[in-house]
Amino acid sequence: MHLIQCTIASTGTAQPIIPLAVQPASQNPFSVLVVQNNAAHSVRIGDSTVSTTKGILLASGSPGGSQTIEPAIQYTGDLREFWIVGTAADVIDFMVFD
Repeated sequence: MHLIQCTIASTGTAQPIIPLAVQPASQNPFSVLVVQNNAAHSVRIGDSTVSTTKGILLASGSPGGSQTIEPAIQYTGDLREFWIVGTAADVIDFMVFD
């Protein structure tokens, strides 16, 4: 299990949960991904087309919204496929099970 924290770089702009500068050249697989929004603002998570109006909405609050992603047993997910959009400087938590 790994914990990743993603800091939103700019408001309303989609960014990968793993910064492009540090993404591995090969797949970054996972079996379970849990996303938790502990920030002051809501965020959306999805693919590279996620926007302020498109994607899975995670509410703010204490606790904030969360989403668990579990690919089918014969598949694994790839962390490079997940992007997030929100408010600059908000920090979102990810718990990743390989």
